[in-house]
Amino acid sequence: MSRSENLYHLQRIDSQLDGHKRRLQEIKAILEDDRKVMQAKAEVDSTQELFQEAQKALRSAKANVQDQRAKIDESEARLYGGTIRNPKELEDIQQEVAALKRYLDIVEERQLESMLAVDEAQENLDAAQGQLEKALAESESRNADLLEEKASIDASVVKLDLERQDQVTNIDAGELQLYESLRAKRGGIAIAKVQDRNCTACGTGLASAIYQQARSPSKITQCNTCQRILYAE
Repeated sequence: MSRSENLYHLQRIDSQLDGHKRRLQEIKAILEDDRKVMQAKAEVDSTQELFQEAQKALRSAKANVQDQRAKIDESEARLYGGTIRNPKELEDIQQEVAALKRYLDIVEERQLESMLAVDEAQENLDAAQGQLEKALAESESRNADLLEEKASIDASVVKLDLERQDQVTNIDAGELQLYESLRAKRGGIAIAKVQDRNCTACGTGLASAIYQQARSPSKITQCNTCQRILYAE
């Protein structure tokens, strides 16, 4: 195997490792940032708060109705108890009872409205909780797939790391340093294949002398334009 071919095979390993590292970062970001679940949880919290407010309003309405009925009972007890005989006073109590009953109609209507509001708030809360359960189930299923993919990638990374260690033993230290430097400068691509006497990385046509050097198994030749190491099969 030529010196440039050794570097080319190293680059193939490194490119796979780069791809795996990018995907692992993507998986990590997805697992840590599940927006759909967070939005569903926020909606549950919001509808829960509204439901509690509706329940509080209903309790208050029921208390008002009970209080009004107690006042009516008290006034009617005075009216029909036989202890009051004064016609004017009895008439005043009758008017008081009538007014209390009219207001009872109002507070009972408010209680009905509060009951309907509680029912609506309960429906909204049930719907929000259903959406949260759905989001959690989808997240759990997706995360399970992602974790399975991560495990597969992790295993592949271990295997590639071992292959890389073996491949590096075939490469001169100075050439390895050049390779690493070019990878850092050229977006991870330090080795360019030669095709139809052109550098496939930058498209530059190669002079005959450069082309012949690139084909030599004992030489390292760089493209005059992009400086990448040339590999000619």
